[in-house]
Amino acid sequence: MASVAQDVKESRRLVRMYSGDVEGRLPHGSESQVLGQVLSQDKSDPRDIVNPWHKFFNPPGISETERDPITEVIMVESNKLLQKWHSFLSNCSKEDRLDVTCSEPTMEGVIDLVRELTATSRAKKESGRRGKAMKYFHKFCDTINAHKSMLKIIPEGSEYVSIFAGTLNTIIQASINHERISEGLSEALCTISEHVVECKIELEIYHTRGMVQLIADFYAHIFVFLSDVMGWITEKKRRRLLDSFNETFFQKFEQQIGMIKQKSKKIRNFSEQHSRADQRFVRLEVENIAQDVRLGLIGQKRRDAEVVYHAEKIERELSESRKERQQLREDGQNFRLLADRLINMLEDKAMIWIEDARSAGDYKRISMTRGQSPGLPSQLLSGYSHRGPPTLTSWTSEDILLSSKHLEDFFHRDRICLEENSLGPTGLSSDAVRRLSEWMKTPTSRLLWLEGPWIDAQDIDNPISVLANRVVQIAQQAQIPTVSYFCELRRGEQLRANNDSREAQASVSLACALIRQMTELLLPMFEAGVDLSEGRFSNLDGGISSWLELMQVYRDLLPLMPDTLLCVIDGLHWLDDRSTARCLEELVQVMRGTKLRVLFTTTGRSTCLRQQLSNNEVHRIEVIDRRETTWSLGRDSPWAS
Repeated sequence: MASVAQDVKESRRLVRMYSGDVEGRLPHGSESQVLGQVLSQDKSDPRDIVNPWHKFFNPPGISETERDPITEVIMVESNKLLQKWHSFLSNCSKEDRLDVTCSEPTMEGVIDLVRELTATSRAKKESGRRGKAMKYFHKFCDTINAHKSMLKIIPEGSEYVSIFAGTLNTIIQASINHERISEGLSEALCTISEHVVECKIELEIYHTRGMVQLIADFYAHIFVFLSDVMGWITEKKRRRLLDSFNETFFQKFEQQIGMIKQKSKKIRNFSEQHSRADQRFVRLEVENIAQDVRLGLIGQKRRDAEVVYHAEKIERELSESRKERQQLREDGQNFRLLADRLINMLEDKAMIWIEDARSAGDYKRISMTRGQSPGLPSQLLSGYSHRGPPTLTSWTSEDILLSSKHLEDFFHRDRICLEENSLGPTGLSSDAVRRLSEWMKTPTSRLLWLEGPWIDAQDIDNPISVLANRVVQIAQQAQIPTVSYFCELRRGEQLRANNDSREAQASVSLACALIRQMTELLLPMFEAGVDLSEGRFSNLDGGISSWLELMQVYRDLLPLMPDTLLCVIDGLHWLDDRSTARCLEELVQVMRGTKLRVLFTTTGRSTCLRQQLSNNEVHRIEVIDRRETTWSLGRDSPWAS
């Protein structure tokens, strides 16, 4: 397969080399020279024939004398994009880095890469994990020729086609191993291309100066977007959040994607209205389009614009986060929605009638308990009280994420949410479903333990783990802030320093995973009377000896969380051991005294939970029907919409 692909690339290179000088080798005045002139229309730099990526590694400068007022903006942004590309490629890991020796910065190269990734995915039986992203990437490839046609309308259009395609190749390769990023990127590309195909024919007819300017502006915004995507991926890698479930692609780039989509729509409207000679309306519409403040600026002006842009971005994210938290406080329907979806999912649309919950007023914010709670030692509550008013310090979530990134070494990201395609069937009684639903709808009930019987099954076949994973997935769909972890005793894992048992190490993994996810839910900027400095986090060394500090950090983060926060912990029984008994008890006790809604699921006896939870907080599942049942978390599911 690789040999065939290389042969195709080599044949394209030979055609380019022949086309580059064919006109000069044909007899002057002959009919064949006409063909030679056609082939030489898009004659490129000879260096690009030998090395198509030449301009990417050696970006051309921008001469003041070469500037065209119409294309100046896209010229500036393409140059900025090339500069960002080089640093981005060098910072990619070997697994995520595009092999430029086996790829080309062409539209055909993008299609070849998507085909190659699809074949690799199928060979590794990863179609479930990558399926959604690959579906969008294939859909985007259907618009490739339309993009190519639009770019070639611009002077030096072939150069921009190469930059566009080469950057896409690099970003697609860098994102494909990270599910959430690849899904967001592929969907964004489809959204951006929504009107491109529709415009293609009209563009060829109405090839006016105004149309060229609109297209240049459209792709300049796309180049800024691609540059920001590379910067975002680099930053997520620096903070070790490439596989985070709490920061989605669309949340970060929704405004830019919407602006680009608006630009695309304006091009379509321009071409349609041109035929009706409504130029005045078109001009006014184009002038009113929002512009990215950085567009077309260089030097100190560019740096000043970047500062303004990022300040506005932080303020916008802060405002949106505050609105989301306010809505969660005032609207108790999110958990009701989650409960209803669980019923439809687990009972296969069975009609389970549940009494109407309390009036909407009961679902408003429940204040966090600060007094003595049953079973909560006074020393654990000491972290909530102060001898005097605390000194408030300003923090940013970015700094805290960087300070806590080493926690990623102490747990496994794939245990936060299980891969969807690996999950097996489930068979739970109506009583279990009803109890879970009632708990979701009762705001005063904070803890619930679904205790299943011991079964010899890993999480891919464990019905209770499947249930917990579905709760996490549906909660995320319902936009309920969620932290989760699926505990395990990983075979062959080397014990870290100060961990005397696998159970102790797994307990630390659980605590680190919860803390790390909580840092992802912080507001972009906030004030707090607690220490969240890098030095504080550096004390968390992955050993059970740092458990007291882990719990203190955990307690300090809890008041900073959204008022509606769901925590799902599966398999706590695996951590039961003499070395972890007091640690697990402390964790449960801290959870009881906060605003968390915590769901524990186990298939086996948990000594800790039996001692710490009351009878009305436990639902025992005596029998599990493990016969084959088919259900999935797909877009076609009525409860997944």
